[in-house]
Amino acid sequence: MAKIIYAVAGEGFGHASRAHLVGQRFLDAGHEVLFVTSHRALLYLRQYYGERVKEIFGLLFDYSKGYVDPLATVWKNLSQARAGLSLNRRLFDEVYRPFQPDLVVTDFEPFSAWWAWRNRVPFISIDNEHLLIKCKLDHRLRDVFHRLTATLVVRGHYIGARAYVVTNFFEAPLRDKATVLAPPIVRPAIAALEPSDAGQIVIYATSGTHEQQWRDVLGRFPDQRFHIYGFNKHVEWKNCVFKETSTEGFALDLAAARGVIASAGLSLISECLYLRKKMLLLPLPGQYEQLINARYVEKLGLGTWSKQVSEPAVARFLGKLDEPIPRNDRILWPDNTGFLETLRTVLSRLDLPVSITI
Repeated sequence: MAKIIYAVAGEGFGHASRAHLVGQRFLDAGHEVLFVTSHRALLYLRQYYGERVKEIFGLLFDYSKGYVDPLATVWKNLSQARAGLSLNRRLFDEVYRPFQPDLVVTDFEPFSAWWAWRNRVPFISIDNEHLLIKCKLDHRLRDVFHRLTATLVVRGHYIGARAYVVTNFFEAPLRDKATVLAPPIVRPAIAALEPSDAGQIVIYATSGTHEQQWRDVLGRFPDQRFHIYGFNKHVEWKNCVFKETSTEGFALDLAAARGVIASAGLSLISECLYLRKKMLLLPLPGQYEQLINARYVEKLGLGTWSKQVSEPAVARFLGKLDEPIPRNDRILWPDNTGFLETLRTVLSRLDLPVSITI
């Protein structure tokens, strides 16, 4: 059996939930697995794997203004870099080298990928961010600056992976033979739910800001009830119910929703697709990947998108909710088994003693 380091980006719930699913399948196949991550993903994975989970210095984004602030993000990471890089050196010397991994798997975690590259340890990439540089996409000329910035960030994360497994919800031509597309996955808690329609629109306000703007817009639709997450409070106001943070509560609300309003991260998009919920997506400014997701959601008839919440955007979305869910061949519907089968095929080509349970 193989020794595997599974390195996970600490920001964004999708990375951690994907690592939970895939890492467990590696363990079920008899491999020895160490999980390495930071921030919210560290807390999440330690619930399940305890001391198997090691801490690494991870990059952070600054959302304090309701969007990704580039300068604040750079400063936040630079201010912690000295202590963080010292932590990573200890991790590499005291954990990685003695462990002697046969394979490193990275879900957009750069430091472990660079360690593997420098030490000639085979590594593979599993994420959705590499969609931006590994697939041919439809880009708008007006977005050229944001596109350039995002692609530089992705390219700078790491190079030299044996394979890039890109999870995505739509078909796109590939740019090289090292890349494969795989359908998105959903966590078991979502897969166990039966979708229904209780009439409410579920909202996830990712940044937890601009509450008054939400109230002003949603209050103009008195016949529609809204359940709102992201502000971590329990308050009823007119046709709006603000709810406290609850993973289980949000999942149940999502399954019973008439529709969903949220930012355009792949994890929540995948859950909406699995439950066949139409979306109004509000991509976070500064997140070009989210802008691409939002545009393809609308292009495929899965919902609409807007730069910000507004009365026209919500009215347009509500007007399309009764249209049937499309059956477009380009859509990659969430499929945990299909994803694992794709990954197993990739692993079989590495000439390593690594298998995975499906």
